[in-house]
Parts: sequence; C-alpha cells; structure tokens
Amino acid sequence: MIFVLVITDWKWPWSQPVSYGWYHIVWLIIMIAVSVILCLTLAKKHDKAIDNKVIFIFGVLLVAIELYKQIFFTLDEGHYQWYAFPFQFCSVPMYFAFIAPLIKKEKIQDAMYKFIAIYGLLAGLAVMAYPGTCFHTDYVTILLHTMIWHASMVIMGIYLIVSRRYCSNIKDITKEVMPATIIFSGLVIFALLVNIIGYKLYFGTDKNIYNDTLYLMYISPYYSNPFPILGAIKEKVPYVVFFLLYLACFAVGISVLWLGIFGIRKLTSLINNKPKKEITNN
Repeated sequence: MIFVLVITDWKWPWSQPVSYGWYHIVWLIIMIAVSVILCLTLAKKHDKAIDNKVIFIFGVLLVAIELYKQIFFTLDEGHYQWYAFPFQFCSVPMYFAFIAPLIKKEKIQDAMYKFIAIYGLLAGLAVMAYPGTCFHTDYVTILLHTMIWHASMVIMGIYLIVSRRYCSNIKDITKEVMPATIIFSGLVIFALLVNIIGYKLYFGTDKNIYNDTLYLMYISPYYSNPFPILGAIKEKVPYVVFFLLYLACFAVGISVLWLGIFGIRKLTSLINNKPKKEITNN
C-alpha cells in the first residue's frame, strides 16, 4: 500500500501547467542551458567515445523514468495500460539512446545516431514548443517525466548534430536523412503489423476485458489518427494512401528541419568569418 501511494499519490499543488507558463519556461531554460553546456564542453571535442557515454547516460535516464511511468499507470488503474505502451514517435528514441552506444559496427551505430539527431530532435522540439496536451494530469512525477523526456530528446539531438557535424554540408542531406528515414519506416511498419495482429488476436475481441487500445505510432487502420491534417485525410482516402502520406509527411518534416539547421550553421559561419575592418589612425 505504501509503495502504491509513493508511486501514484503526488498531486500537483499549483494550478495546472500551461504552454509558456512558468513551469514550461523553466524547462525551456533548463533544456537550452544543458544543450549549450554540453555543446561547449563535450560535443566540440568530436570524440566518438564521449558521444557514446553521453547518449548512453541519457538512454539509461529515459529507460528509468519510463519504467516508473509504466508502473505508475498500472498501479493507478489496477491493470496494465496498453495505450501507454512506449512505442510512439516520441518513445522510440529511448531504445536507440540505450542501444546505439553499445553497437560496435560503426555504420549501424551512426544510422541510429542520425535517427536520434533528426527524428528525435523533431519530436522533442514539437512537444517542447507546445506541450499543452501533455499537461493534462494532476501528478507531479508524470509532469516531470514529460519535460525530462522531451527536453532530453532535444538535448541529445543538438549534441549529436554538433559533435558528429551533421547538417554541415548540403551534399550530405541524403546521406544523413536517408538512414534515419529507413529506420523510421521500419519502426512504422513493425508498429503497423503489431497493431493489426494485436487487434485481430486480442484488442478487437471480447477476450480483452478492459478493451484498452494498442495504438503504436498512431498508425493502426482500426482507429482514427490524432494528428489534425492526417486524421482528416485518413477518413477520406484508402488506408494505403494514408500510410504512404504518413511516411512522406515525416520525411518532409525532417528534411525541412535538416535544411533549417544547415541554414543556421551557414549563417553562423558567415558571421564568424566576416572580415573585420582595420582601424587606421588619421
């Protein structure tokens, strides 16, 4: 009983956090500060061994707080909450942050890091820019989980981009975006198969007494999609068309992000290399 109370009964004592309220702003400051500190100290060394240690630490952190969340939801409801199974767009970077540093084959490891740096950064930025829907809870630990999780994704992405020099050369866009997109596509296809098999064998039958929803990557053909535009499209087109559009939208999104970072790098380089006017005495 004491264990259950410790896990589930820490209520938020103030008014509910909102986007760009004090709680959100505090975490934005923390996220930016940690990103800057890591980039100015460790990332600028461009040392792959250091990269592995930094990302693994974040991987362990994410695994630990996600285990807590899974226990939290299970104890809070009295049974496992399948809708909270950690295999969504924002969840999967956890697996790669934990596994990639242990991979010995450099090509595979680098592809995983590109996924974290580009797709993970996109997901983290999306939530940190507007986390309003993540604040619909009364529990302190879940509110902390949300901010730690998504801030960590942004920090890891920025760290890897600086340390690995991603988004530095326009000729590298395909070489850097494609491996990340292949990984993402594989994850989505896996999620789709699990969604279909799970629905046919368990979640779409009377066997499931709780009738929870297993909806990995929001790509199930049996449920509506929560994304505003994609959700509307899904209702009007064949599922195959929606599936391909889903992949295309994310591919376009990270390509735009890549180009944006490349542009910032170029602008910064131009400013830093701008010739200084000589001061002459008349």
